[in-house]
Amino acid sequence: MTLPPDTTRARRALRLRQAFRAAMFFRQRQDVFAEKLVSKRHRFVWLCNPKAASRAIKSTLVAMDPTLRIHHEPLRAIIAAHPEAADYFTFAFVRHPYDRALSFHSELWSAHLRYTDPFHVEQKKRKRRLLLARYPGLRETADFRDYCRWLHTPHADDKHADRHFLSQHVLIRLEDGGSLPDFVGTLENLAADFQGVIDQLRLPARKLPILNTVLDHVAAAPALRAARQERHRHLSNDCKQLLFARYREDFGIGGYAP
Repeated sequence: MTLPPDTTRARRALRLRQAFRAAMFFRQRQDVFAEKLVSKRHRFVWLCNPKAASRAIKSTLVAMDPTLRIHHEPLRAIIAAHPEAADYFTFAFVRHPYDRALSFHSELWSAHLRYTDPFHVEQKKRKRRLLLARYPGLRETADFRDYCRWLHTPHADDKHADRHFLSQHVLIRLEDGGSLPDFVGTLENLAADFQGVIDQLRLPARKLPILNTVLDHVAAAPALRAARQERHRHLSNDCKQLLFARYREDFGIGGYAP
């Protein structure tokens, strides 16, 4: 049976739109433009890793040095413009890949459950719309197991990934495939590790503020570990295997057991 001309043209136009979208997606670069805070006064560089207490750390560092500069370009570009920063103390924080994946998935699909403030709800919904528009297949991942599978598709590869699901080791390396920062702390040991950074820089003690629900237990590390273990217990084995395969290097950097 011959299709009507209008139907044929519509299908051809749809295929062209899909091909154009795919071509534009694969030209998309990995999102390594998370914030870098550079303090000339205290001679440090902090490399932001989203979903690892980044808001709390940033607010504390800015309070310590209001004159520090906030950059979004890769560190090599910052050092090229400010060669003195090559000798600064560099540090970053990582988070257990299970928790990080769960947190991002929850933020995408449960913002209305986590926030009561209409501004934050709308902000999260806008972020979700932008991500769904950029990453084919992500809209079908409301189920966490589907999300873990999607992380293994070409659309979630580190070559094109958004900073929230990009491998953490890519975000915090000093350059492409280069060395790690002078110090890598963990969210699970945040209070002690951050104090270690403060001691290294010989700065007055600072307590991190609570700016996100996961930090409610920062002052009580055993409670945080217990909550994390409880969440992990409910992860299916195939989700764990998928996340370990996707983020194997991140497990090693943070000293996490799969």
